[in-house]
Amino acid sequence: SGMSSQEFAETYSRTWGEMPSYVAAAQFAAFCALSQAIESAASLHGEDVATQLRNISLSEFYADISFGPKGSSVAMHSVIVQLLEASGNMIKQQAVFPDKEASARFVFPKPTWAQQRCRLSTGECSGHGECTTSGTCACDEGWSGIACAKTWEASETDDDFVLRTLASILASVTASSVLVLMVWHFCRCRQRLETSLIQGLTKAITQEDCGKIASTRRQLAWCGWNQRKINHVIHSIRRRQSEESGISLAYLLSQEFLELAQRRTGVEDPTFYDLGDAFFLRDEGIGACSVCPRDGELGCSFVDTLPPKYRQEATHFLSWTWGYTVSTVRA
Repeated sequence: SGMSSQEFAETYSRTWGEMPSYVAAAQFAAFCALSQAIESAASLHGEDVATQLRNISLSEFYADISFGPKGSSVAMHSVIVQLLEASGNMIKQQAVFPDKEASARFVFPKPTWAQQRCRLSTGECSGHGECTTSGTCACDEGWSGIACAKTWEASETDDDFVLRTLASILASVTASSVLVLMVWHFCRCRQRLETSLIQGLTKAITQEDCGKIASTRRQLAWCGWNQRKINHVIHSIRRRQSEESGISLAYLLSQEFLELAQRRTGVEDPTFYDLGDAFFLRDEGIGACSVCPRDGELGCSFVDTLPPKYRQEATHFLSWTWGYTVSTVRA
């Protein structure tokens, strides 16, 4: 074609009224290769054109185009990137493949966003523990605190300290074993109760069951939890759910979503370019006045504004082009 990336983008934009996606550029490059193959073959016969394609060597703004013996592209090399932890308490986009282009090693399985934030903010729990997938520190023995930066100090609220103290004082007393077992049993029962309560709290937050959340808060307080600890756990659950949630396909196919798209854009069959502007880039953008469950600041993700039936843990990735219309996706 002899076009540069800028020339292609400007021509595409003038023709279709929108900026091209990478898919449009790839399709254009494929068309250029096919056109040259047809011209070189001086024929529309499939085998003649295929022969020319096997031997083609074409340089386009999108990529160099040539094919190997099995028909795979050998000239175009895509760079795969990951968002990875970097110095300065930041997460940066880094190339991980191919090796000659890589600036970092490929990480799999990928840590959760909460886990990455924990590593950056606490220095991997100050070197005295490890960050869990929920974004909190699991401290090594002898260390405590949010970032595992404090040495462990015995207190009357620590179950292990109570057990050790009772065992040493009452070791010579006949009834000591019974008393220790009773305390041990109480501690274990309380741990099981707390685990059950946290599971119930997670479900209640998912379902936005305010009554159940309030009830669980009271039960955790009865177990000796202070309000600061309860609020921290609730915030961690909400943050993790937000990071791991996806928009239900049922919502994208619903009449509710279609009417929202039409009302926001004023277009009968808007593209996702239209939705991006109408949904998020205006002063009254969706989620702009809602508190984000991830950082506690104003402005949340679209998924966080949806009711529970349309917002669950993401299980699939749906790929589409911004130039698609809503009717194309619904079809």
